[in-house]
Amino acid sequence: MEKYGVVSLWCGVFQNEDLFNQFIDVDYTEDGDYIPSRFAEHFDIDYYDEDFSEFGYFKEKQNDFQKILKDFSNDEIILSKLNKKYNDIYYNSIILLYNFEYSGNVKEYKDSNDNQLHYITCVSYQ
Repeated sequence: MEKYGVVSLWCGVFQNEDLFNQFIDVDYTEDGDYIPSRFAEHFDIDYYDEDFSEFGYFKEKQNDFQKILKDFSNDEIILSKLNKKYNDIYYNSIILLYNFEYSGNVKEYKDSNDNQLHYITCVSYQ
């Protein structure tokens, strides 16, 4: 759901960057119609503005959000609002949707190859 000044955050573990990119890639028909990514389909997201989204994949898993969010937009503001409990889990993939407040019921994704993604939270970044 579109909401100015809010960022929704997902983190996970994917076996490699190609699998992560396949999961987040959107496509378009020849007529220009939007085809949602597997990420959007799984989390029941009808639409998000690609211009206000950031994605990251790290070769080494991290459990420190200082390192995970480094160089992402508004990282210091987002970090100040995250609960420390998220630092206990190792991640290598991150999705940030800005001006978007996720309110869906689906909180995690896991496939048969152990690729997984967890909805963490949404916070104000202003």
